[in-house]
Amino acid sequence: MCFSIEEYYTNYMKKLDKLILKSFLGPFFLTFIVVVFILLMQYMLKYFDELVGKGLSASVYAELLFFFSINMTTLALPLAVLLSSLMTFGNLGEHFELTAVKSSGISLTRALVPLMVFSFFLTVLAFINNDQVVPKANLKAYSLLWDIRQTKPSLSLQEGSFYNGIPNYSIKVNKKFPDEVSLKDLIIYDHTKGQGNTDVILADSGRMYTKYNDQYLFLEMFDGEMYSETTSPDKPAGKKNEPANFVRNKFKKNVMIMSLESFKMSSTREEYFTGSQVVKNIGQLSVEIDSMKDKITEKRYNIFQNATAYNTYADYSKIQVPEKIAARYQEIDSLKRVKEEEARRKADSTGTTPGGGPEPAYFGTNAERREMLKTSGNTRAVANTPGTNRSDSIALAGSKVPVDTAALARVEEKYKDKAKLADAYKTAVGQARYMKNSYEIQASGLNDIQKSLYKWQIEVHKKWANAVACMVMFMIGAPLGSIIKRGGLGIPVIISIAFFIIFYVFTMFGEKWAREGIVSPAVGIWSANLILLPFGFIFLWQARNDARLFESDFYSVMIARFRSSLGERVRRPQLLRKKPS
Repeated sequence: MCFSIEEYYTNYMKKLDKLILKSFLGPFFLTFIVVVFILLMQYMLKYFDELVGKGLSASVYAELLFFFSINMTTLALPLAVLLSSLMTFGNLGEHFELTAVKSSGISLTRALVPLMVFSFFLTVLAFINNDQVVPKANLKAYSLLWDIRQTKPSLSLQEGSFYNGIPNYSIKVNKKFPDEVSLKDLIIYDHTKGQGNTDVILADSGRMYTKYNDQYLFLEMFDGEMYSETTSPDKPAGKKNEPANFVRNKFKKNVMIMSLESFKMSSTREEYFTGSQVVKNIGQLSVEIDSMKDKITEKRYNIFQNATAYNTYADYSKIQVPEKIAARYQEIDSLKRVKEEEARRKADSTGTTPGGGPEPAYFGTNAERREMLKTSGNTRAVANTPGTNRSDSIALAGSKVPVDTAALARVEEKYKDKAKLADAYKTAVGQARYMKNSYEIQASGLNDIQKSLYKWQIEVHKKWANAVACMVMFMIGAPLGSIIKRGGLGIPVIISIAFFIIFYVFTMFGEKWAREGIVSPAVGIWSANLILLPFGFIFLWQARNDARLFESDFYSVMIARFRSSLGERVRRPQLLRKKPS
């Protein structure tokens, strides 16, 4: 039975693809699990003190670690791809399998195809995970973490110190026996009356145990006394300073029952944690981003309206407003007018305005009134006239209103009395200060919304960038592994950690700069991928040329050539001189 060359080549390539994939999948899953574990432990260490000693079951902690481990996959997948691809092609090069592949006429680029296809599908899967799975896991994880952190530590009485973990009680035990039940020399302050240390119990010995599924604490006390201070709230004024009455009771045995409900972990509703950007997918983030952009536009519009209303001598006619923003301004104006009209209709029955005062009388139509005010030069009144939109305010502000020295001349002409002129200037200064303070307050609120917008935009880009990082890390790891020709967990781990640190550092710096508004969120989050991607193409080009970047002979030859060239220049400098023409 004979095969054609084409059939033989096809079968050979299928076996080669299976070999490479099989060599890659084992290290990939192993390194992925190890990286998730390391990142998870590093992240959970900052909550360690708040998680231990709560007396919770192992299933609660296991659930918490499971949800947070899903969160760690966003960083674990790129690092696992980098390390496993580097180990795979390092092993193939170390055992001369990659040399055999090249000698059979198959290029390195063709050998990378199966893992490249796998990395592409892994990138798509990583994006779906970042967008759909991780937000839901974050919601579960942070709500559960909050419940655990709010849970009180388990009941633990220490010898010689007061324990205040049980509400309304303060307990001191001078000696505890090894059975953790028997006690000696007890002092208990009962604060259930809310009047301070008015009720005290002293006992020679006692026993402590829980019942009913650890819901109640039973405290049996033997050979003790109870002291109680009695006060009368309606004591006459003249007897306020008289000593209070005390009641003392002796007992052979007394049993106190205390509720341990406060030690149980309560489940907080997950709806309380849905306001964070880390628990939303791209669709939900986009809705919030659009809402924030609308708020920013509206606040800027309000600032401009205030400026046109108070700066009556300023020229706004030269301001060029983009069409998109102008359309949004008009939309805001129309929405405001609709709301005002609805409010007026509701107030018609009472004959008052929505603000509570009598409705003002307008003489003529809005257009006629604006024209009358425009002729009189009262731009502030024109801008506040109902129906005046932003473009009208711009046109009216620069129409017939004098500016600069002409404005000062009119003021001085109107106020010929020096005292009235001084009062007018004081009024103008006060108005300017008010405007300045108003602008600073509005700008501060606008800045807060802008920073929140950056955070939400950063989260959108992170979902894409962390997924694409899988492809970038493959472009670095696979060619680099074929260059170093070393497998195992030695050199590949060191190189992978080095590149991952570079990726992590640039990601952190980019995110910080994006939060502060130094760079755009897109540039800040994608900077790590954009910086590392050229390294991948450089390593691929070097691997195709069988470069020996990590072999000492390569650098020895380069140094020898440099020394030889330098020595030739020193021995025969006349060769460097220009020959006469």
